[in-house]
Amino acid sequence: MRWAPDVSLPVGLQRALCLALLLLWVLLLQACSAVRLAYSQVPQLAYWQLDRYLDLSDAQTDRVRSELDLLHQWHRSTMLPQHARLLQQVQQQLPATVTPDQACRIYDEVRIQLDAVWAQAEQQLLWLAPQLSPAQIRTLEVQQAQSNADWKKQWLDASPERMREQRYKQLQSRAETFYGTLDEPAREALRSYVARSAFDPQRSYAERLRRQKDLVGVLQSIAQDRSDHQRALGLLRGYRDRFNASPDLAYQRYAQRLVEEGCDAFARMHNAMSPAQRMQAVQSLKGYERDFWVLAAQ
Repeated sequence: MRWAPDVSLPVGLQRALCLALLLLWVLLLQACSAVRLAYSQVPQLAYWQLDRYLDLSDAQTDRVRSELDLLHQWHRSTMLPQHARLLQQVQQQLPATVTPDQACRIYDEVRIQLDAVWAQAEQQLLWLAPQLSPAQIRTLEVQQAQSNADWKKQWLDASPERMREQRYKQLQSRAETFYGTLDEPAREALRSYVARSAFDPQRSYAERLRRQKDLVGVLQSIAQDRSDHQRALGLLRGYRDRFNASPDLAYQRYAQRLVEEGCDAFARMHNAMSPAQRMQAVQSLKGYERDFWVLAAQ
């Protein structure tokens, strides 16, 4: 079974640290020079997310900023070369047709690299969890509720037709970042994927709430004995395990199906691309690979 990343840290920090790896995908929307500029801002973006979710104290802020700078340095020297090598591998595959299994192997490699970031972050930021006050945990709950309201508005409150149209437009935009304007065969492959997808916003939302409640409970439990760091580590790793493999076995099967659907959809869409579009995707990735090597050497 394919697994989720190591997410034993508070939700805001999970999102913040994601930036370090997700620049690999998100910043494809920007010019190469912007990739290099944005990467230098990752520690600040991570701090803003943490502070928004936890309302850090002055003392916590100083140490968090220091630890995030160290994490960024580690990511630059250790992970950026791995990201670049992964892009090299993907470039070699894109000129030809790909199978769903090949697509899933790329997905797995991305997850492995993301998990390495979580593991390093856990070592450097474990100290923060026992320091969180009841007020900070309540702030986390408020931020979770606000995020949930936005999620519900986008996915649960929309009609099935509107939801499918939203998904189609999002996926089309991401694909065209790599391939250029999609031709009709590729658009049809994408429409077919969205129409037959098992994505269930109600089921996804229920698991989202379960994870959030689980996290708050773990942080409250840690607060009962702030001096026992080994206990705190064990509680956080238990949360990580339940995040990666939900206690709800039906949800596990659902999540696995979504991954497999996504791999199949990518393969079908890529295989519908013209040779010129595939080479455009190769050139896009080559530019970002080059940027990663430059950043890693700085």
